[in-house]
Amino acid sequence: MCELLGLSFNLKVNIRFSFASFRQRGEKQPDGWGIAYYPDESAQVIKEDLRATQSELSRFVRNYTGIESKIFIAHLRKGSTAGKGFKNTHPFKRELDGKEYVFAHNGTINNFRSFPLGRFKPVGGTDSEHIFCYILGEMEKRGIREWGEEDFKWFEKILAEINNHGSLNILMSDGENLFCYHDKNGYNGLYYVKREPPYPEIEYKDEETELYLPEEKREGQTGYVIATNLLTGEKWVKFKKGELVVFRDGEMIYSGKGSR
Repeated sequence: MCELLGLSFNLKVNIRFSFASFRQRGEKQPDGWGIAYYPDESAQVIKEDLRATQSELSRFVRNYTGIESKIFIAHLRKGSTAGKGFKNTHPFKRELDGKEYVFAHNGTINNFRSFPLGRFKPVGGTDSEHIFCYILGEMEKRGIREWGEEDFKWFEKILAEINNHGSLNILMSDGENLFCYHDKNGYNGLYYVKREPPYPEIEYKDEETELYLPEEKREGQTGYVIATNLLTGEKWVKFKKGELVVFRDGEMIYSGKGSR
């Protein structure tokens, strides 16, 4: 099964410590890794169809301090509907109305080609890229320019419809909002933790690394980390089944009802 990692903060952060622990899980996700972030309004995507733990590029990302963004989406892939290849590696990126959307999916959607496509077409053969293109087409029909609460409710219904055809955990962003949806049947998992002053000392589960956050965080830096599985010993909160949560500038601005 694939794994997801997302960050939303009010100020730009570096992902290297969260990514260091996350990439170790690539040992069980052999079909690729990727990371998307926003240096400015434009999205940068770095990805390879390699096991993350064997990748020199992912090792560089793990150590490089120059990659900063308010939003990050990362993905580790174990393919289910298409073969290994760069074109099938997440995250995927498309432009809509002058915004660059990025998307990553964990799960499997059955009969995914039954979802009709408009002008957005997949390059690869995954269910994930297909439903991303379908979502963008539906967003274009709705004419969303600036996301509001009614749009979030609408989007939750779209995701629930897709979820009826299989398992669905997603992270998606337009550079301003980070959309996080957890499968209605609880497939795999999705958790979040809030980071805010006073910052604790934390220990990462997958790397024997202890981190004293006050030495790493800028003053006033707050936000959320979202992951398929817990990365640290902090008190993480589990998403409700079928819940859409939207983060913006390090704050939770929408939480759908979902179910326990």
